[in-house]
Amino acid sequence: MEAYKFKAKVSENGTITIPESFGIKNREIEVIILNEVAPSVERKSMKSFLEKYSGVLKGVDPDHLKWDYLKEKHGL
Repeated sequence: MEAYKFKAKVSENGTITIPESFGIKNREIEVIILNEVAPSVERKSMKSFLEKYSGVLKGVDPDHLKWDYLKEKHGL
């Protein structure tokens, strides 16, 4: 099975025009429609992210936390 990808807009009457270069005339095909929606999540700048989360792990040794977790998990 070959796969082709192109962007198209559905016309007012509900049709999609497939480019001639695909050479799929008079062939049975499977159509998958993906509705491309812009994300509604507000993008924040890296600077604001760093200001918010810098210092969260200050004074904490991540290796020690991992070791404590593994000791508890495995009953050591």
